[in-house]
Amino acid sequence: MEKDHAFDDAVIRAELVKFLTPRDMANLCCTSKQSFGWFIPHLWHTRAFYTNLKHIPGLKRYQQYVKVIKDLAINLAVESRDFWAFPNLQSVQFVQHSTGQYRNHSGFGIYNPPAHVYAQNTFGSSQGGVNAARVDLRLVLLLRSVPLLQDLTVTLALDNSDVFQHFLASLQSLTHLRTLKMTCNEYVNPTHIQKVINACRQCEELDLSFSGVDSFKGIEEKEEYEQAKIDMEGMEDMAIKILKLATTLGDQEAAIMVPLLKKCPLLQELHMFTITVPETVDLLKDAFMDGACPQLRIFHPGRDGTLKDDPLPVLLSVMGPDRGVNAVGLGKIEITSFQFKSESALAMTEHLSQSLTEVHFQDHIMNFEVFNELVTGLPLLQSIRARINEISVQTVDISKFDQMCSRDWVCFGLKKLQLGSQLTQGIPTVKGDSWKQSLPKRCMDYMFSQFAKLEQLEEWDFVAGPVDLFILSTGGYLRQLSDLKSLKKLGLGPKTVYRMGAKEAEWVAENWTSLEYVDLASDSVQIQIFDISRVKADKLALDTFIHTLRSKRPKISFKKQ
Repeated sequence: MEKDHAFDDAVIRAELVKFLTPRDMANLCCTSKQSFGWFIPHLWHTRAFYTNLKHIPGLKRYQQYVKVIKDLAINLAVESRDFWAFPNLQSVQFVQHSTGQYRNHSGFGIYNPPAHVYAQNTFGSSQGGVNAARVDLRLVLLLRSVPLLQDLTVTLALDNSDVFQHFLASLQSLTHLRTLKMTCNEYVNPTHIQKVINACRQCEELDLSFSGVDSFKGIEEKEEYEQAKIDMEGMEDMAIKILKLATTLGDQEAAIMVPLLKKCPLLQELHMFTITVPETVDLLKDAFMDGACPQLRIFHPGRDGTLKDDPLPVLLSVMGPDRGVNAVGLGKIEITSFQFKSESALAMTEHLSQSLTEVHFQDHIMNFEVFNELVTGLPLLQSIRARINEISVQTVDISKFDQMCSRDWVCFGLKKLQLGSQLTQGIPTVKGDSWKQSLPKRCMDYMFSQFAKLEQLEEWDFVAGPVDLFILSTGGYLRQLSDLKSLKKLGLGPKTVYRMGAKEAEWVAENWTSLEYVDLASDSVQIQIFDISRVKADKLALDTFIHTLRSKRPKISFKKQ
């Protein structure tokens, strides 16, 4: 049948609504009956609200169009089951009805690993409140009215037997479910956890957080963990590709975490928020050596736990392609821990040098020698985000310093470099004797000699300060960087006191032919800069730099301080 109007084409409409706000679509729906038919399904496709009750009549009227519900407060879950007959709903996020500062940090459906996952001093606190079980029971019953559900985010009190049984039945009926993000803030019987996981065999992403203290049932509790472990080991292989697992008890790690990993042959991404007992490290080592998760490519080891010895070197040593069993080896690691020691760097270079392409450090400030170990030992590295501490006789082994600075980087395929450097901390100028005779000067000479070889580099954030090192005059390093022909984006720190001018702009325009964006206030890597008062700004020179570069390369965009 020939279409009378372009908007009769669903593909064209789908592209158009990407540029329309809900108000725009609502206005279009009011213009004609034909427009109503075109845009009402898009208007009600996704509903995002917290306690906005004015959407309730519309939800009831246009149930067949609703596919995504975000931030659904529990005061809406007390409606009748008929209200929940959403035949095409694919994604829902339940949140608790709360106010003020707690809205984004607690409640039904907001998945943030509870604070006591990281600081184990507030166990047993319930974010659900005294009526959590009653509300949860009504909520899980409602889930049976959404047969096409694919993504579910929820916080539940699974310590209540009725809630657990009905939630398990709901999971078994949701045959299209692909993602489950669930938080339990009380102790949960480990056999219940096993049954929930087993009901999610078809899911591709599991994001589970189990917290709370032991139930203090003594021998009975021990038997529950033993039975859970047996049941986990008896499960069929899972379809999980992304697993995020936060536990707070050592018994949960042995009975749930380790056996689950053995059942995930397709797993590609693993988040482990903490490890609480040293025995778990040995169990994980044995599991990976025996072939668990051969497709694992992305690893987030989480923050520091309570262990005396850092487990990361051991884990990294059994996650490379050299462990055999057709393992592909880790390709990306994101470190959120506040500690990253040289032992972990050595484990990376020894076992992951033939697979690792991305390393991102969130909070850790590392010594220069640890950073240097990575860039001189990981030849396939394409992206790294790191912060380097200021260098001094207290932070570096002087006897090894010259040897470190004689090693060439091997990651010449690097495409993205986000580097925060405190190496020039306290140095007021690049011209005085205090700079010329300093360890930071020797270190910067070495690092810029290696930066100059990164011919495939496309994005470079160099957050340092206060000294401007990207100048052509004495003490600057810009002239060395002429081979960075692929550089598209340059980000420099917000506290750098710039001295770049017209000459630097002309040099950049001539040499960095691919450059598209210059960020002069980059905060992609947070560092602390003290005492910039002795450095004199040259605002006129910086304005001249921008004006000159724009005149030479008008397509380059800028972000100023």
